[in-house]
Amino acid sequence: MSSLRKRKFTMPNTLTIIFLLIIVMAVLTWIVPSGSFEREDIEGRMVVVAGTYEKVSSNPQGVTDMFTAPINGFIDAAEVVGFVLIVGGAFGIINKTGAIEAIIAHTVNRMKKFQFLIIPISMILFGLGGTTFGMSEETLPFYMIFIPLMTSMGYDSLTAVATVFIGAGAGFAASTTNPFSVGIAQALSHIAPGSGIEYRVIMFIIFIAICIGFVMMYANKVKKDPTKSLVKDISLNKEVINNNTNIKEFTKREAIVIAIFTLGMGIMVYGVLKQGWYISEIAMIFTAIGVISGIASGLKQDEIVNSFTSGAKDLISAGLCIAFARGIVIIAENGYIIDTILNSAANVLNGLPKAIFINLTFLIEGLIAFLIPSASGLASLTVPVLAPLGDLVDVSRQIIVTAYQFGIGITNLITPTSGVLMGALALANIPWSKWVRFIMPLMIILVITTMVFLTIGLYIGF
Repeated sequence: MSSLRKRKFTMPNTLTIIFLLIIVMAVLTWIVPSGSFEREDIEGRMVVVAGTYEKVSSNPQGVTDMFTAPINGFIDAAEVVGFVLIVGGAFGIINKTGAIEAIIAHTVNRMKKFQFLIIPISMILFGLGGTTFGMSEETLPFYMIFIPLMTSMGYDSLTAVATVFIGAGAGFAASTTNPFSVGIAQALSHIAPGSGIEYRVIMFIIFIAICIGFVMMYANKVKKDPTKSLVKDISLNKEVINNNTNIKEFTKREAIVIAIFTLGMGIMVYGVLKQGWYISEIAMIFTAIGVISGIASGLKQDEIVNSFTSGAKDLISAGLCIAFARGIVIIAENGYIIDTILNSAANVLNGLPKAIFINLTFLIEGLIAFLIPSASGLASLTVPVLAPLGDLVDVSRQIIVTAYQFGIGITNLITPTSGVLMGALALANIPWSKWVRFIMPLMIILVITTMVFLTIGLYIGF
């Protein structure tokens, strides 16, 4: 006798989902009426002119068009894909120096005498990593430090995970200069990566303050009464208690690398705000930061090159997602249905207040992020459509990007498709259901806060 085993459902790969959408879009070119808007050049980007939509002859896309869409996407998005790979390579060198991990570990060790400062200082450091370069996988070694550290101070393992993960996650959601989320989305919107940083800094400060307050309230409650811990019945893994991390010691060389990184980011922000820098100049700065940091830290030339190629390799999947997702838009453009879709959406949304439109955009981005947890993949799929839609309903592209970044950022705080979250929970032996119970009140607060930010952004012309 043989029995059929029930197959466990697994979420399709992001590239699989995107290619399926290419097929769906090609099918739609046979169904949706063709049409076109006039476009005009405004400050170097082509903007849809409202009220100029008219029907045109159809051009349905076939099988060959579907399979040429990815390479056409590469050609069309070459500048953005190249930017991602070069910046990834630069951060590969920076990660090889170990300077960022070293300064965080060094700061935490110095704060041990001031226990009440460890949680806020640590979350600010992880938040800065998240907001500037999307710190995520880089946090994994720190769980091995924070879990025994927090439990020895009378907190619990959930406090340890929250300090590291929520700190970096809050920074990622409220990105200021993160090139792998807000940077890509801005480039796809044809606005300078790093622009709008003044308002984004305000958002980051408020976001990280809310998260610090939430974690500290829980931590203090557990310290006063350990029975209040959500994980009081869960034992820690022995390998975590007896941890042995490989984080480098913080020396003068690591200090020099941090100084180079800080100076480089400052120059980049100045260039974007005052000199009108765009992708080429920003990529130049990141390349310089990587190479100079490698030399200053004493890396050999082959170590610098290998670190660069390794960092770029880690971003290959992101580059593929950008190219494939751009292929979806190319299919729609060549089939002359993208403007029909935009016109139909604009007709529906024009009757709504702008605040409802932008907050709906944020919620939709958050929902799609459950299917596509990749920041670059989600940006490449949604921003090229939402940015011109924003033009039609008179909502700025900057605020569209902000809705995207908060959508992906907040969803990633809870989604089980996040490898970093599930890895952290596994190290602490915490079930995902316990994490959801813990973080849900914070999620509600962050969603409300984001809606306030987005609504204010509309009226201040962000």
